[in-house]
Amino acid sequence: MATVTVEAGNFATLANDEEYSKRNDLLFGFYKEQSYDAITLGTQELNSPLSVWKQASEAGLPIVCANLFEGKRSKKPIFEPYKWYERDGVRIAVIGLLTERAYLKGACPDSANLRLKSPYEMKKLMRTVMKRSDYIAIIGDFMLQEAESLAAAYPETNLIVSSCAGVATFSKVGSTVIAPCGAKGYFGEYVETAVAPSDSVGYDKVRETLDTKIPADTLYERRVAESGIRPRK
Repeated sequence: MATVTVEAGNFATLANDEEYSKRNDLLFGFYKEQSYDAITLGTQELNSPLSVWKQASEAGLPIVCANLFEGKRSKKPIFEPYKWYERDGVRIAVIGLLTERAYLKGACPDSANLRLKSPYEMKKLMRTVMKRSDYIAIIGDFMLQEAESLAAAYPETNLIVSSCAGVATFSKVGSTVIAPCGAKGYFGEYVETAVAPSDSVGYDKVRETLDTKIPADTLYERRVAESGIRPRK
């Protein structure tokens, strides 16, 4: 069974929290320790200067965002557009996308020098990814209608994982599954992909605790307690 672990955004503490830096350091270490494969930015992350996420990316956090650019003419996104893995013979791509709603709501302090390309205008990227992948997942801060529009625009996508509170249950558009994402580091979002003897690809998205020896919803809180940071509600 091939798996990847992703975080679809909205995990960061808002920048006006007095323990902002401590919480970020704790989460960054947590994601690295748990070997997350791809992480993207949502509304809450964009409340911080982009330098925070550039530094995190340079330090090894696997941030993906295919449609955010620095400079009005830049053709290269600030972060890697996607992560690609081959596991157990399955080629898996995880793409990070940012919607205009999430971008504007986040009110990034660096927005004057940033350019957002519509997530629905990434067909060239999708064609490139599709050629080399058996399984495609898109992660991000998507309202249900936004996720459904992405599924319609890119029907080759197997899974869309959203961190938006408006996506609370599983749904499906064509063959694309839309799934809610756990928040605050409590859960890993495991994309499980199985290749059948007929070479067709089956898939399932399973929400699991990151450490099977520890009951649900306690691993991250334990790290918070050890750090002396106030528990986050």
